[in-house]
Amino acid sequence: MAVKDIYSRPTLLKVVGQLPPVSTYILDTFFQTGEAFDTEEVEIQTLKGSKPIAPYVSELQPGKVIVRTGFTAQWYKPALVKPARVITGNDLKIRRAGENLINPVSPEVRARQLVARDIIELNETITRRKVQQAAELIFTGKVTQVGEGVSQVIDYDFTNIVTVASADKWDQATSDPIKWLAAQRKKIMDANAPTPDIVLADYNAAVALMRHEKILKLADNRGVDVGNIDVTLLPDGVTYHGYLRDVGFHVYSYTGTYTNDEGQEVPFIPAGHVAIMSSREKFSFHYGAIMMMDDNEEFALFRGEVAAQSWVTKEPAQRWLQLLSKPLPVPYNVDGWIVAKVLT
Repeated sequence: MAVKDIYSRPTLLKVVGQLPPVSTYILDTFFQTGEAFDTEEVEIQTLKGSKPIAPYVSELQPGKVIVRTGFTAQWYKPALVKPARVITGNDLKIRRAGENLINPVSPEVRARQLVARDIIELNETITRRKVQQAAELIFTGKVTQVGEGVSQVIDYDFTNIVTVASADKWDQATSDPIKWLAAQRKKIMDANAPTPDIVLADYNAAVALMRHEKILKLADNRGVDVGNIDVTLLPDGVTYHGYLRDVGFHVYSYTGTYTNDEGQEVPFIPAGHVAIMSSREKFSFHYGAIMMMDDNEEFALFRGEVAAQSWVTKEPAQRWLQLLSKPLPVPYNVDGWIVAKVLT
């Protein structure tokens, strides 16, 4: 029986495709898979329009032209993310955690185990980058892509970043969070965007909201049901804090972090911030095509979410593995959500 080469590109792509995705609340709740483009550039269409109504016209008159809703289209070349790992001879000599000391596995088996583990870990780094891009888009309306030889900002002209006066911050007794949330909800609906139903917050902002004196008074008043304010813990840093029935919002917080290039732990949601959003109409992730060398040593464009490559160098003896992806998050409607810093 022939032994299948686990390092061939078709095999690696199959492994990547079968990996379970990293469970992330922001991606699962607010994003959907968009289009994998055949080109390295991705077309982004930004829509800001109205909802026209059919006109009344006499039977003796021709139809009245309704102007198509306008949009702006721009082409962006998403920056390539390309995490890599290298397996050396020393890696194959070192016993892994949990490996039997008396009967250690062979270098060949250890190499396969390392490849499997590296694929999982490299794929998780790409997913974390996507979560970081998604959170940055939600809370700033921009996607910043800066790295070695890369420096660009994709700006979606998001203008719904609200400045909250000091007296109206949620950790101040003078504030009225329900009144403020109702006003922001109305603002989004007036812009013909989907009706918001979620407050996505950093943990301290969510706690300040649900423990605010005015919220607690509403909870005590049986004539006004603001829902369940008991804190229910959910997996992966997500906490459900309750339902504000008066304004129709479920309140969630997310405490996930990532390690930036400087080695610092950075929260996906900025401290003291909230985003008022809809769970019914989602953002999208598009993917640019990736220029890479195929098995015949010819340049080719790969169309898809994640590509994989592996090759060897004889001196020094090394096996390389890398994943490649060009993700770019895109909003469904730049008027469809609101962001604010609500804590002092």
